[in-house]
Amino acid sequence: MNKVFNVFQAVAVACTSAITIQDVQAQLIIPAPDGTGTTVIQEGNIYQIRDGSLSGDSVNLFHSFQQFGLQQGQVANFLSYPQVQNILGRVVGGDASVINGLIQITGGNSNLFLMNPAGIVFGQNAQLNVPASFTATTANAIQFGEGWFNATGVNNYPILLGNPTAFAFTMPQPGAILSAGNLTVNPRQNLTLIGGTITSTAEISAPGGKITLFAVPGRNTVRISQEGHLLSLEVQLPPAAGNQPVDWQQRIATIQDLLIENRNSYDLGMGVDDRGQAFLRVTNLPVQTGDVAAANIDTSPVGIPAIGAR
Repeated sequence: MNKVFNVFQAVAVACTSAITIQDVQAQLIIPAPDGTGTTVIQEGNIYQIRDGSLSGDSVNLFHSFQQFGLQQGQVANFLSYPQVQNILGRVVGGDASVINGLIQITGGNSNLFLMNPAGIVFGQNAQLNVPASFTATTANAIQFGEGWFNATGVNNYPILLGNPTAFAFTMPQPGAILSAGNLTVNPRQNLTLIGGTITSTAEISAPGGKITLFAVPGRNTVRISQEGHLLSLEVQLPPAAGNQPVDWQQRIATIQDLLIENRNSYDLGMGVDDRGQAFLRVTNLPVQTGDVAAANIDTSPVGIPAIGAR
């Protein structure tokens, strides 16, 4: 039987303090040598991301990275094609992605999915220039029909047809997504952040579209369904049999890890007290595992599901 979690906590705070971010140690975008075929060519401050693997219907283009991050002024340019509806990138190396530059798509009107179970951080200078919707997740697999795009191991890309249908979180506690960047998508497009804990101390904007901030309890699957033209998410226990996603065996950074390990390099408007409790500096409001804490969200006139399920 499916187990559906209710909404437990959505924390919206008004953050007015300045958030500063400094250059961190270079974190290159490195393709994973796993047969996916991703090619990364650096041209000055631009990383041209091309090739990869197509699904059998040519609707989905898959990339695999050993490492994915950007410093201020750097650009990750995903090269698409007119027939590609979705570009999906996984990060397999076990390090959280620290993104402090521009992510963009050229050559097509594709949605972009970025999956890194180890954690994702958007710095103050993080920006999006994508033609359609954007999703960042710390899931360890994305489902297509009966197949899975796993964050680790070998994938059977030709069978991953159509649009994504679910996100799998088979770990006890999924990784966090922290954002200090003003993340914006084009009008009538959607912006989705799905992880174990979600915080945003800057602006998230999807004019006329939908923003979904979803904190997912571990060992669960988030099913995607369509209600009209908007994304609807439902948390379920994973199926007991059948095709299963591949478990993530590498380290997953906690929100405290992300703050403490990088506190000399960037500031997300948060801190960690003497007891190891993460908190928002402006309000001293604690951030618990499974919370959604968002400062400034704009989707007018469409609503925002900000969901923290524990």
